Amino acid sequence: MILPGVLPDVYRDQRILLGWAWTYLIVAELIGTSSGITWFITQQARYQHFDNVYAAIFMIGLLGFGGDLLLAILGKRLFRWELSTNKE
Repeated sequence: MILPGVLPDVYRDQRILLGWAWTYLIVAELIGTSSGITWFITQQARYQHFDNVYAAIFMIGLLGFGGDLLLAILGKRLFRWELSTNKE
């Protein structure tokens, strides 16, 4: 059957696209917004509260990395057959 063979690759591609979505979300928030995480970062940088800027950037990275790690673990559990076929 084709679907079980394709699902792990589709899932992996979705993880990659989620990373791109985070990037576009941050870029979209930078353009003409008056709320959100990038607005907060811009305001804190304007008043030279760089500890808050670094904390916000760290939180964005932590959320992205944590989400990707969670999806990787979930993918290993969902697609056990792929792990057994790749080992030689």
